[in-house]
Amino acid sequence: MAESENNSSSSFRWWEFYAVRYGMGTVVGAVVFFFLCFTNPALKPLLFGADTWKIDGTRLALFGAYGLAFCYISSAPVLVFHAGRFLLQTKFDIHTTLFRLIMGLSLPVLLAMIAADHSGAMDIGARLFYAAAAFVFALIVWLQLIVVALALWKSVELYDFYVRLDDKRLNAKGEIVESYRHLREHGNSFFIVFLEIVFALVLFAAGNYEFVVTGKEMPKATYVVPYVIILLVWTFPAVLVWFIGTVIERRFCDSTP
Repeated sequence: MAESENNSSSSFRWWEFYAVRYGMGTVVGAVVFFFLCFTNPALKPLLFGADTWKIDGTRLALFGAYGLAFCYISSAPVLVFHAGRFLLQTKFDIHTTLFRLIMGLSLPVLLAMIAADHSGAMDIGARLFYAAAAFVFALIVWLQLIVVALALWKSVELYDFYVRLDDKRLNAKGEIVESYRHLREHGNSFFIVFLEIVFALVLFAAGNYEFVVTGKEMPKATYVVPYVIILLVWTFPAVLVWFIGTVIERRFCDSTP
């Protein structure tokens, strides 16, 4: 009976984690998706009349689905960083830290400068906005690519981490495992909301870039194509996580019992 209660309690906690992680993200995602569609003529048909404030149960359900999908796509970097958490160092080394900062910031800074230079906007605020959007987008994608590359390069260390973690969890006493899981999962929910806002700003900047540069209304294809490119680039590192999982599986299969 006690074991059944413990399993039920554990299941409830995991449902709570997923509700916290994706519940808040779905609501924020629905609001953000409405904003993106409302500000872009090519996407307004996706609102199905909601832009005229005709809200009913069907439209609310539709926006719930939009919000969940946007939330899930926006959270793709969380998956990549979770896969590379074994790379975190608990000891501080000034030389290693400086090297990582230079490696992580060089490309995003360069792309931010290019975006500001080619924005064509006379307003300094617009230039700074596009520079910031390019910097944040490049930083998040670039860090993910670094994490994936290091995880595949250090596949032995990656697998050893999971072996040691599994052993530690089996022999853990007290509430340390539950505590760090709570901290991480609730942190994930706020991280997802942050990524949703960043992703929305990047999409907004990309969808209106041509208009800012030329000052003219663009065809629908010109509006949509940047969204497709941004979406592919944003999700590509998460696709590569499949290889990380496969490497772990292969080493687990080849390990001696």
